[in-house]
Amino acid sequence: MPLSTVAEWFYRADVEALTKESDLTYAQIAAVLGVSVRTIQNYVSGETRPKAGMVARLAQICGASEMRTDFLTHVISQLDNGKIVSDLNERNIFIVERAEATAGEFWKWEPWYIPGPLQHQRYHLERLPEQGVSPMQNWQRKHRRYLTLTARRPAPVMRFLMSANALRQIRGWDGAEQQFNHLLEIDQWPNCEIRVLDGLYYGVEHSFEIFRPSGFLKAPPPFVYVETIDQSRHIEEVERVGLYYDRVKRMWSAGQRIGGRLDDWIR
Repeated sequence: MPLSTVAEWFYRADVEALTKESDLTYAQIAAVLGVSVRTIQNYVSGETRPKAGMVARLAQICGASEMRTDFLTHVISQLDNGKIVSDLNERNIFIVERAEATAGEFWKWEPWYIPGPLQHQRYHLERLPEQGVSPMQNWQRKHRRYLTLTARRPAPVMRFLMSANALRQIRGWDGAEQQFNHLLEIDQWPNCEIRVLDGLYYGVEHSFEIFRPSGFLKAPPPFVYVETIDQSRHIEEVERVGLYYDRVKRMWSAGQRIGGRLDDWIR
């Protein structure tokens, strides 16, 4: 089943974000592309959908990275072909990043590691498993997500839930206190709360994130992002999103708000 609602939202949101990030006017972009200003306005508003080749040129003009350009082109192509945006190699994280920047409410569950936007640089570089050829580039991406969250006004509802195992894994590491204090600072953000869950919970072995609009006009439709060892996927069927939302609320009620000292959690 094509994820048309999420994909339609994403391409419009990312085109708008690209034009804002570029500092170029619609007239300047239109002149390079050889189209009218109205055409660019229609792309941004979603009134018309650009073809894959056109959106690739627009993204390049606006200074998008090759990966971002490729993914946006991929989404447009899949919309045109009625396919599912679900290939991990196509970097679904771009959709998550845009949702973090626009959703009115999101919940993140992480059973093994500290959630990406909450990681300190040393944790990312020293404590995570193999990250490919560019761990620093991956870190810069996480840091941009962190900065996006700190700058959001009004602040969305942010709920981060992680397993106590994520803290136990840093026992004895000399950067543990620095990472823990970083979490305490984030927990004080407006509308933000971090909780730690101990024990076993069936059916939540993998991380997942839930995004809801909650009254924010440019937010995505409700969807769940699930990431396993070998794949990532998006879920937008109302009933299935509801199942994940019910599960995370139950887990949340069993968690404890982070605070105190690191030794209180990992002794």
